[in-house]
Amino acid sequence: MNLTNPKVVVFFLAFLPQFVDPKLGSVALQLSWFGFVLIIATLLSFGTITYMAAIFGKLLGSSTIAQRLMNRITALVFVSLALRLALSER
Repeated sequence: MNLTNPKVVVFFLAFLPQFVDPKLGSVALQLSWFGFVLIIATLLSFGTITYMAAIFGKLLGSSTIAQRLMNRITALVFVSLALRLALSER
């Protein structure tokens, strides 16, 4: 997901080089290591978020009270947006 995100490229070019020490060895190897650590951290965090979303999705999907509440909140948001649009002046 991050390969097509230009912000990640800017992050790598602007932030990570300050942690590279040429005295410790290959600069490319150090940057690759930082990239690998970032990939692992991203997999762990996105994996945790996905797992928790699946659990909460099952809980909310099986509860009629939760579904009714979400439907009412959604209706309130749509009515609020419609009123704002209807009352807005150009």
